[in-house]
Amino acid sequence: MYKISELAAEVGLSRTALLYYEKHGLITGQRLENRYRVYSDKDLQRVRLIQQLQADGLRLKECKVCLEAKVDRQLHNRLKALDKEIEQKQRSRTLLGEGDLKVWHEDLDKLAPDAHLDWFKARL
Repeated sequence: MYKISELAAEVGLSRTALLYYEKHGLITGQRLENRYRVYSDKDLQRVRLIQQLQADGLRLKECKVCLEAKVDRQLHNRLKALDKEIEQKQRSRTLLGEGDLKVWHEDLDKLAPDAHLDWFKARL
């Protein structure tokens, strides 16, 4: 069992952050007779999992959904937004010279052929 200060030191978070996690049901500390909060190894592991999920780009609310094994519309929408952002970043990489510009030019030629041709001529 860990006191809140021990758990905080173990995971590198503040006491306030752990209280926030507890308030939102991410961890479940127990109160001893002396009113001290204590946390189990399960709580320690959950905090470490939350930290990894956040490091992988999830928001705390999304971490909770994952921990509760729920898949809801909000998480699905976030995944769609991330996919769109990844696609945009990949296109940016292509424009900066780290990809196949041929595909980019073909796509632009389909979308706006006249503007694409004008842009291309201006670069020559």
